[in-house]
Amino acid sequence: MRVFVVEPLGKGGLIHYSYHMCRALQRAGADVTLITSTHYELEDLAHEFRLDRRLHLWDARQSGDVPALQRTLRRAWRGVRYITEWLRLIRHLRREKPNVVLLGEIRFWFEVYFLRLLRASGLRLADVVHDVRSYDTGRDSSTIVNESPQHLARYDRIYNLFDVLFVHDKINRDLFLRLYTVPAERVHQIPMGTNEITLEVEPACTPEELRKRLNLPNDEPVLLFFGTVTKYKGVEDLIRAFPLVRQHTKAHLLVAGFPAKDIDPQALHILADLGGVKENITWWLDYVPNDQITPLLALADLVVLPYRAITQSAVISVAYACGKPVVATRVGGLNEVVEEGQSGYLAAPENPESLAKAIIKALEDPARLKGMGSHARELAESRYSWRRVAEIVLAALRQP
Repeated sequence: MRVFVVEPLGKGGLIHYSYHMCRALQRAGADVTLITSTHYELEDLAHEFRLDRRLHLWDARQSGDVPALQRTLRRAWRGVRYITEWLRLIRHLRREKPNVVLLGEIRFWFEVYFLRLLRASGLRLADVVHDVRSYDTGRDSSTIVNESPQHLARYDRIYNLFDVLFVHDKINRDLFLRLYTVPAERVHQIPMGTNEITLEVEPACTPEELRKRLNLPNDEPVLLFFGTVTKYKGVEDLIRAFPLVRQHTKAHLLVAGFPAKDIDPQALHILADLGGVKENITWWLDYVPNDQITPLLALADLVVLPYRAITQSAVISVAYACGKPVVATRVGGLNEVVEEGQSGYLAAPENPESLAKAIIKALEDPARLKGMGSHARELAESRYSWRRVAEIVLAALRQP
């Protein structure tokens, strides 16, 4: 079976996911090609599958803000570029005629027209629905999830164009079937595979070198918020919870990740200052390179995911791979991944007090905290192995 996996943006969590998927499917017997951007950050890794960096897009994690006019012009240029590259991709797929085209995130509603062209070409389409709910990441928006009737209708049309769809965990499959009219037999449940890249990339520094660079204290437990800093991930709730955590544990908070357009970093600093914990928070507001993730996780005693909404989290897969316990909120599929008291603890979403209590509970027993980290690593190697994911995906793709 020839499978072409398409991930247009070559930097960030989704390309890591696609790399793992391609490798797992290839090892399971498929003939796999990954099509991605010329800005591909994993080119130094070994590739057991074919790599095709043909899409001329942009660096999705480029640092720095720009003036409003320049931002508008950049958005227009990117829109034209995105459409142009989609049309090039369609022509290429028509020529190659793979058995299956496996896509990931559908970023814009107008992609329905490109999907229709692929369907009209007789290609079989599959999709990994990373986010069953779409997040409202508008710079000035106060809402978290976009579930307007118009939005749901648009994505209902999109998802009905796919022959096979995959969602992470049962709770998200049930939600998907409530929101959309896709026949249930097309929708398959898969686990979120372990992020193995973190353990395979040669670290650029030791944990102690990174600790020194970030000026982290040696004698305080470290809480880590890691990943894109965006509204729906609730970093504000963590900062509001942190004064109570600090009072009971003397922990230090490290916030590491690229700030999305819906986040004002200065507002986060002000919030920390108002809570009296400004000096107890270290900020690394930039994209964390792959070769620094393992040292970063080694510094953490506990990984915290204070999300307000989520389908599933690749950050948990990174934490588990590195043997780190987590505290997460009871949203989306996190309920199914975090084993209470075994690999971490769960807290109520958008509830700083509940979040603080869960963090304090985790830190107050260092021996148990270490045991939870060991169990998390065991889960990464078994329940969330990519071999298991590939078996489910290929079985679904082979169905008539």
